[in-house]
Amino acid sequence: MYVRHHLKSLFLVLALLAQLKIHAVEPPGYYRTVDGMKGLSLRQGLHLILTNAVVIPYSSIHLDTSDALKVVDEDPADTNNVILLYTRRSEPKSTFGTTAGWNREHVWPNSYGLDSHEPAYSDLHNLRAADATVNSARGNKFYDISATNTPGYKRPGSPEAPLTSTDIDSWEPPDVVKGDIARALFYMATRYTGDRTNEPALFITDTTIQIGSATNLMGRLATLLRWHLADPVDAGERLRNDRVFERYQHNRNPFVDRPEWVMLAFGAQLGIELEALSLRVNWRGEFSDSVLESAPLMSATWTPVTNVATLRTNGFSVLLPNHSQPQFFRLRLN
Repeated sequence: MYVRHHLKSLFLVLALLAQLKIHAVEPPGYYRTVDGMKGLSLRQGLHLILTNAVVIPYSSIHLDTSDALKVVDEDPADTNNVILLYTRRSEPKSTFGTTAGWNREHVWPNSYGLDSHEPAYSDLHNLRAADATVNSARGNKFYDISATNTPGYKRPGSPEAPLTSTDIDSWEPPDVVKGDIARALFYMATRYTGDRTNEPALFITDTTIQIGSATNLMGRLATLLRWHLADPVDAGERLRNDRVFERYQHNRNPFVDRPEWVMLAFGAQLGIELEALSLRVNWRGEFSDSVLESAPLMSATWTPVTNVATLRTNGFSVLLPNHSQPQFFRLRLN
């Protein structure tokens, strides 16, 4: 039987365009142990690299995360200031901790698995300088495109951050930092897998209804993948990554260094198995809200596969009995 399949949803194919080799200044051989890997193996290999990090205290009378943020989020045009994440305002470093000034924003909220335990709580790849009022307005909402037809919709999400919006449960940041935020979350889900004492197991999901303080989940996965592609790594993000590595934690965000790894590690890759005259299509559990579609060869018409998906170990599976015709498959992320 001759079978072909399409491994990614349509928008994920755009990942091919994002594979420009624009790397930060990583040490020679830093990632040599993961060369050629993809999927869960890539994430596991990167995890082993990233755990070799120095823990910077969240608060201390000596060097702590507030001191580090004054360096890694410094305004290149004014070294007395920092650039705030959501407002994009240049703010004096001296106003840290004041009501009208800035504080530390956890991109992955503390209440979604960090629980004030270092090192996750103080990880500089996840902390950003943010306006105190806007930080409070965002709260612990996950990231997504704001739903304009819901009662909780507001634009801007806060008067001080005109490029943001919000709805009942999600927060949409300015376009210029959407990719930065996505890559920070992909780092967190790779760095923290629960294999060490006081370290949580963090997961990014498409099933936003499950996100809460009891689940260690964050999202929305499909949106974060889109944001990663739409807002590529820039010089400022690479400089921040270098400073975290060189001056403080001595570990890197691999998805800043190698943006192409986001799709290899978190993309909606399908597995195809032959079972007699049937096909079994598998995908990972993060994509529980997605729709499997198929199209015949030489056709651009995609139709949903109506066979019921069953939950298997670490993911979902659809069995297509008596499926002998060549087909393409893709997973459409809602």
